[in-house]
Amino acid sequence: MQNKKNSPRATRINKNLVRNKIKDDSQLDLLTFISNESIAVSRGSNVRSIRTTKAPKILSRGKKYSLPINVDRGKLFSNFICGESNSRACSVLKSMLSQSNLDFQAIYICSMSGLGKSHLLYAAANSLFEKSTKKICYFHGKEFVYNFDAEIENLAEISTVFIDDLDELTYDTGLQDKFARNFDLLKRSGVQIVMAGSLLPKHMKMAIPKFSTRVGSALVEKINKIDRDLAAKILENLSEVHNYRLSADVSDLLVDCFHYHVYGLESALLKLKSYSETFSSNVDIKIALKELKILGPVLDKNINSKKIICRVCEFYKIDIEDLFSKNRKKDVAFARHVCMYILKDRNGLSLSRIARLFNRDHTSVLYGVNKIITEIQTNNNIRKDIHELV
Repeated sequence: MQNKKNSPRATRINKNLVRNKIKDDSQLDLLTFISNESIAVSRGSNVRSIRTTKAPKILSRGKKYSLPINVDRGKLFSNFICGESNSRACSVLKSMLSQSNLDFQAIYICSMSGLGKSHLLYAAANSLFEKSTKKICYFHGKEFVYNFDAEIENLAEISTVFIDDLDELTYDTGLQDKFARNFDLLKRSGVQIVMAGSLLPKHMKMAIPKFSTRVGSALVEKINKIDRDLAAKILENLSEVHNYRLSADVSDLLVDCFHYHVYGLESALLKLKSYSETFSSNVDIKIALKELKILGPVLDKNINSKKIICRVCEFYKIDIEDLFSKNRKKDVAFARHVCMYILKDRNGLSLSRIARLFNRDHTSVLYGVNKIITEIQTNNNIRKDIHELV
């Protein structure tokens, strides 16, 4: 046995102090039991030389305000494909960013779903965040009324308010009245207002005059349907983004059949990519016609999302109420994650939009999507199931 007297332990207890503990009524601190003489000091040869690290260099000072979480960081002007149908709307938003005074304080971008109006609003918000020190607000439809009150906000600290999906307000007169009050206060305070919707002000049949006149007072720019040339450019860009190349005849097929909007082009491309990866086969014109038949000539993003959700529930025999509930059973959670993955990866919905759809945090959606990505890499049966679902 090792001699305790010669033990090099640094925490050797002074036994005399321990024996005399009874005589002292006060509670002794642990450090009083440690003898200063018993601490073993390492020799110089055993001591490592420790370098003091320099303080990390500050690359940039943090901004007072952050970009709203519902802004898609990937949508920029640099990856927006311009053509004859959308160049004016793009130019108006770019000029808004460069002007020092507000020539057009309110701007309204009008287009049908899938033509790029949300992309332009996201791009403007991202660009503005890089150069502005003020607060940027971004709302989808009713959020502008429910989550923003111009009467209690410090409007002097706000640079721009973005309002997407304005059509949601046209079905409720109470929401329209609150919108008009917020709109007037923002204009009087010199806050830039950028709106987007699918209806021109004169076509808002259910809107009250107070609402339609406010929207109509803005600079209105309409994005028209995508022509064939622009569709070809968009498909070329999508092929680079998704790292999948089509043959010339299949590309022509997609441009001819799905040039109505971007969602149709992207969904068709991803459908063919899914087939190619699942069955390790090149896609020719015959396979493309067979695979794309279920998508139809026009693919609407929101309608297709509902179809996918119903398809997943039917495939996994899950009630749709359970899918949107807090139910955490393994089969329900898996079906929910599959839904989130398809909506994100194949249908192009952002994490924030999916989070609002399922009434969950965007981190929960990201977890579900990543879990299915992992499953696909290790289980080819799940890959085939998802291909059939989309």
